[in-house]
Amino acid sequence: MADKPAEVGVKTQKVSATARAKALKLSSLTEHVKNARLGRELLAYCLFLILFSVVTVVPVDDPNYEGLQFAMRDLLLESDHSSFNSNASFTGPKFAAVASVNDYYKWLRGPFLHAVYMQDWYTGSPWSVGDQGMMAGNNLIVGTVNIRQKRVVRASCQMPVQFLQATSISDCVADYSGGVEDKEAYGPFYTEPEWAGAFTHNSAWPGWAGSIRSYNGGGYALEFPAASCTMPSATAGAAGESVACLTVADGMVRDLQMTGWIDYRTRSVLTEVFVYNPSLNHFVMVQAVLEMPSTGGVHAHTNVRTARLLRYASTEDLALLGLEIAMLLLIVFDIMEKAVYYYTYGATITDNGWDVYDACFHLLFMIMMVMRLNTVLKFEGLTFDPTVRIYYDFADVMYWDSVADGMSAALAWLLWFRFFKYLYHLSWAKQVIETLHKATMPLIGLVLAGLVLLLAFAHTGLVAFGTQIHDLRTFGVSLVSCFRFIFSGMQYEEFRQAGSFLGPLFYILFKVWMVLIYVRFFVAVILDAYRDAMKEQRNRWELSFPPVQALAKDISTWWEERNNRRAARRRLRGEG
Repeated sequence: MADKPAEVGVKTQKVSATARAKALKLSSLTEHVKNARLGRELLAYCLFLILFSVVTVVPVDDPNYEGLQFAMRDLLLESDHSSFNSNASFTGPKFAAVASVNDYYKWLRGPFLHAVYMQDWYTGSPWSVGDQGMMAGNNLIVGTVNIRQKRVVRASCQMPVQFLQATSISDCVADYSGGVEDKEAYGPFYTEPEWAGAFTHNSAWPGWAGSIRSYNGGGYALEFPAASCTMPSATAGAAGESVACLTVADGMVRDLQMTGWIDYRTRSVLTEVFVYNPSLNHFVMVQAVLEMPSTGGVHAHTNVRTARLLRYASTEDLALLGLEIAMLLLIVFDIMEKAVYYYTYGATITDNGWDVYDACFHLLFMIMMVMRLNTVLKFEGLTFDPTVRIYYDFADVMYWDSVADGMSAALAWLLWFRFFKYLYHLSWAKQVIETLHKATMPLIGLVLAGLVLLLAFAHTGLVAFGTQIHDLRTFGVSLVSCFRFIFSGMQYEEFRQAGSFLGPLFYILFKVWMVLIYVRFFVAVILDAYRDAMKEQRNRWELSFPPVQALAKDISTWWEERNNRRAARRRLRGEG
């Protein structure tokens, strides 16, 4: 028992010694050292910002990329293409104007198929490439053009007891969900390979998303023919007679329409095509989704996306790869510099909020690079061969490419925001940053109060007007719409028609609470913080930037010492 006080004393001495050592290290951490470190970081930051801007801006800074997306949307979804098919007689609506299943078949057999199987120019001159899967001259169809659908099983919803005896309701089918999805074969049970898959469920197909909901993988699919086409004897005279692929595809769609491929249990039909533009090195995914919810009617939804899946194909691309590697090295060097700094001066990462910010940025950058690598590996995993017309799941690759692009966009904002770390030390910009710093806590409280008000109005709007006003149809949409209503878009007449008493009351209360009161509180908090910051800054117009000044002093000292060492060596050689 007597040894315990001695052990406690030893431990106390060790702790005090550690504390003294840490205090000694911190005492050497002068303002000049801090500013010089910031100056070095500023140089590295500017270099990283330049490299990041080149890597992320140069590959997309071309109006032709947006033009390609617009051209494919217009060609396949939003235009009548009779000018490209002057020898063909066809009619059909645009996909956006599809209002029934019959309209869908008209669009599919008309504008869509005649765009996919272009045969001549607007002058009537035939394509020199023939029927080889080219669209508008310079866009190659890759993989197969396909349509596929999702169905639900019979008796998938429960009817109230009051309607059980209603003979006019033969079946009750629910909206789509994985639990009620139909995977059984149906229809006329064709044996021909061109048609058989359309009535048989195939779980290998990937899923897709519409405007109402997302749909799992699998489905009942039909792939349209490629360049070499033959027709059965029943439709083409002699068996195996070569005909235009447009004729074959049109016959397949006509047969599906006549045999009821789409019926009351169909919940979504996807029409999908992928093209590649070699001059821009971009892939384009065009998806036309027709959704048929249990409410009746149809909803047309389109998804057109471009992506640069062959990311490292040219010399310029390899140069961008080199810049990406350089950015990784700068990240590694920054991490090493911070580790040395913490060890030398006994500091921790939590001592400076900007260091925590940098650590989060480094982590997100590494994740973004992993996403880029994942996209490249997924594309390589497709074993894509443009001469083989089979289905390639480019949609999955494009999804991960869009995720990486989204992370790049977020990192771009975070990288530019990091500039405030250095602007804070510039005297002319310090007032603005001090204003934001002083207003932070009041603004957090104000944002929380505003969130409560938005939740209240979103809840009220959904319950009172959810079935009558489109912007309040679901709770999530209602919440976003209420935030948008603060700035614009709130129509009084729309609310008055939705309810003669509640509509105007909701409109007036929202404008009073969110616009007249809340927004003015927000402005008042910022103005009050700005006045306080201006009072504390007496020499507000004096220009000073300590990080650059400290770095310049260190460079000047190093240069002077270097010259002194050279002069000393020359004197030694002269004396020798």
